Amino acid sequence: MKIEIRDAVDEDLEVLLSIQKSAFTEYTDHLRPEQIPPLNETFDDMKKDFQYKSIMASFANNSPAGSIRYHLKGGVCIIERLSVKPGFQRNGIGRSMVSHVETIVTGKAHKIYLETGLLEKNLLLFYSSMGFSAEAVLRRHYGGFDWIAFSKFI
Repeated sequence: MKIEIRDAVDEDLEVLLSIQKSAFTEYTDHLRPEQIPPLNETFDDMKKDFQYKSIMASFANNSPAGSIRYHLKGGVCIIERLSVKPGFQRNGIGRSMVSHVETIVTGKAHKIYLETGLLEKNLLLFYSSMGFSAEAVLRRHYGGFDWIAFSKFI
């Protein structure tokens, strides 16, 4: 599978939001949709984010496959909204996007930080396998459920 990652452009945002929603729908087994912030994001919300955060788009065999957002704050790269289209998951796309962001911010940031749902064992294993360590459990956080903060020093 050929994976390409590039900066998103305005024309990508609608399809990337659709991919995000389809990817995060997977977690509605444990949670109600209103508890999952990426499922409640509107196109206008995404456009606002696009003004001050970097959004990377990924393509698998030239087809839109996912996205990742990040921004820098005080030497920390904060990753948000990593999503991969369900049909493309478990093919290295998410890993490639995180690694791509790490390459971009090396020398600009000393640490990468992200938060993810504590109930999702596959996500805990995914980030741990990429060298991220748990920093804190965020009890009754976003959407009223437990999250975990991960970080990786670079």
